Amino acid sequence: MIISNLIVAFVTGLISSFGHCLGMCGGIVAIYSARQPVLVATDGTRPSIFVRISTLAPVHVGRITTYTFLGALIGLAGSLLDRVGGLMGWQGIFSIAVGIAMIVVALSLIGVLPPIEVALASVTGRASPMKHMRGLFGQRSLLASWGLGILWGFLPCGLVFAMLVVAAGTHTLWGGALTMLAFGLGTVPTLLGFGLAANLLSPRLRGRLQFFAGLLIFLFAMQTILRGLAAANVIHSLIIGPVMLW
Repeated sequence: MIISNLIVAFVTGLISSFGHCLGMCGGIVAIYSARQPVLVATDGTRPSIFVRISTLAPVHVGRITTYTFLGALIGLAGSLLDRVGGLMGWQGIFSIAVGIAMIVVALSLIGVLPPIEVALASVTGRASPMKHMRGLFGQRSLLASWGLGILWGFLPCGLVFAMLVVAAGTHTLWGGALTMLAFGLGTVPTLLGFGLAANLLSPRLRGRLQFFAGLLIFLFAMQTILRGLAAANVIHSLIIGPVMLW
């Protein structure tokens, strides 16, 4: 199951980065780049790709560090719930609950439900990391850039929340950490690529890519629910060759 989690997480990050991530986080990349003197051409020449990548990389490393840390925590929590559920016969119920949460997030990404970021932002309230990020945008030290990325990873995001739900479904600390690591790596090509590829895509196509990412999460949610029903002995498990679908 962990392999399927990693594939779903990476592909979702890769696809959604052209739509959802670019819209949510593209401004952060733009502000950071504009305030880094090494990225601002003063003589009409553009900095080399190596300079751009080496300047932007620490921010993304920090962001992925946060994702991996949160994935480890949620995976550990999932393992504890799984053990308790196993003792009390609630494993199936937990899986169904995880699947339902994933469906809610997927419908939000597809556009059927309101953006989940609004609800997440209302929960964080005044504790939003953005307040602490503002003072780090123009700093040039490696530590400041890494710290900016770490704070960036804590910003309310429905897609990150969806992947955390997937990470919780691994029921292991390492499984949760690797799931979020795969998701973070999937978002890197677009956000680290200075928006070049995304700028060639129309807003309509970006919306379709976000829809596809939501659909992918929805399908994985249905599989999680079916596995929960199988664990609760409501339906039979479906195994095709070496692969257990649920």
